[in-house]
Amino acid sequence: MWITRLIVGAASAITLAICASVLLPKLFEYAESAETYRQIIEDAVHKPDEPDNSAASASSGSDRKSYDNSLIIDWEKFKGQDVVAWLQMDDIGYPVMQGEDNSFYLHHLPDKSWNYGGSIFLNADSSADFSDSHSVIYGHNMADGSMFGKFRWRYMDPGCKDHTFDLYLPDGTRHTYTFFSVISTTGGSDVYDTKFADKKAFFSYQKKMKELSLYQNSTEPDQDAHLVSLSTCNGVEGTRNRLVIQGKETAARQTQEPASWWRDNSKGIRVNESDGI
Repeated sequence: MWITRLIVGAASAITLAICASVLLPKLFEYAESAETYRQIIEDAVHKPDEPDNSAASASSGSDRKSYDNSLIIDWEKFKGQDVVAWLQMDDIGYPVMQGEDNSFYLHHLPDKSWNYGGSIFLNADSSADFSDSHSVIYGHNMADGSMFGKFRWRYMDPGCKDHTFDLYLPDGTRHTYTFFSVISTTGGSDVYDTKFADKKAFFSYQKKMKELSLYQNSTEPDQDAHLVSLSTCNGVEGTRNRLVIQGKETAARQTQEPASWWRDNSKGIRVNESDGI
């Protein structure tokens, strides 16, 4: 009997050691990620009525004046990084990166240091100014609720009908997206299509997305629409199941001066003062 107990005890100890060797590094990665993004928000994201007394900001040459009640993004803090936008949806706020492929920022922070949690990032083939008909942003479904970890238990509810999120761009504009569809799908499905033969094909795509949606929003298909999808895993690590929140741009306005390092890409700044859907 004592031999059996000894064997069971040894097996349990080994199991615990293995679990600890797997889990502890991830917990350290989670903590590092959380601290990194906390610092980014503290340094670079300000509410309109927030004073900024930092000498660094005063000497950066950036004009932090906001033209409405929008957030003020100190884009100078992101100079030299692969940032293309700031995403804000309720208390979820992150810089959006864009790499040369869709692998690098899966496990790298904005400063390009390795971290399991990685970054929120735009599809590598998408236009950095979100002028495409459909752009896809990816983020991890983190166990601690960070990144897109709140999506599954927060936004699958029909009570989120016509919810919105914002993308702030380095050109000083704020783009508001109203929920178009919320879809449970799998990786590689046609939900992720971003290239369309013509406007008719894009319109047909939108109709299909509305049909697939877990609940209906008041936004309607429009051949000239700009859609942005927020994609994350919908299940345990390694699953092919995905949760995709699609938003349709319903407003675009200038809210602050462009970043000093931003350069017009000849497409111009997309601004539409109308908030209509």
